[in-house]
Amino acid sequence: MAKPWQAPTARISAKSRSFEEVVRDIRYCVFSVTRFRPDPPNQNQRFATVTLGSGFFVAPTVFLTCNHVMNGMRLPHQSGDNYRLLRSVGAGRVREISIPVVEIGQQLHLFPSQDAAILQTPADDPQPFASIGYTDAAEGHELGVAGYPLSQIVPGPDGQPQFQGVYRVAKGVVTSTIRQRLNPRPDPLTAELGTLEVNFLFVPGNSGGPVFDAETGRVLAYVHGFIDREIVQRLADTKKEHVDAGANPKYIQSLYAVYSLGIQLDNIHAILDEFGVTL
Repeated sequence: MAKPWQAPTARISAKSRSFEEVVRDIRYCVFSVTRFRPDPPNQNQRFATVTLGSGFFVAPTVFLTCNHVMNGMRLPHQSGDNYRLLRSVGAGRVREISIPVVEIGQQLHLFPSQDAAILQTPADDPQPFASIGYTDAAEGHELGVAGYPLSQIVPGPDGQPQFQGVYRVAKGVVTSTIRQRLNPRPDPLTAELGTLEVNFLFVPGNSGGPVFDAETGRVLAYVHGFIDREIVQRLADTKKEHVDAGANPKYIQSLYAVYSLGIQLDNIHAILDEFGVTL
């Protein structure tokens, strides 16, 4: 008789199981990253808030995400920023991990050449963490992705910040494995990295989340984003109601090929070793 399911409390299993069971377990290590910046500075009562992306635990107090999530040129980290890692636990409830007054080189470690970032969380609050792998996934291999795309912070009924985030997953196959330099615009190019390409779209806010074996849940990569290539351009007719409102009667319509990219964990093998992350 099968044992009843229990929520993971340490390393998440890498045993073969259904995709539904895999994503049920993975959700315990995946969080949305939210920045709370004192506004005005040098006080702890009022904050400007923004959701930045996703990430996941690779050890009890080691959280992995993207450099462009934590310190991208559009929304760079500032000394004294506070962070909260948030995940939905159902029925409107949220699990929160607070990391106050974060400084680069102390709680936050940045690796822009690999578009990676490590956030160290409080030692007294260890988390369930993903099983990881440094192996390749060949074309046709089934992968899953999980994260908190399109999350936001809104005012709650009492005026306090309230997290509105939905845990979302997807499944597809590796369409290609490519070594390439990536450009998390407007950030500079990365080093040449091993990447996994899939043909389902990673939505803004997925960045930093896990890309994992669909059968075992073992994480093989982290979400970088997507690339697009224009393949067709043509002149199209504007809808009559828009023309009547003053729009041009013709517009240029473009069709793009879009592929999503994950950065393989093997690119940061040595970095993870430094933080005590083991297989």
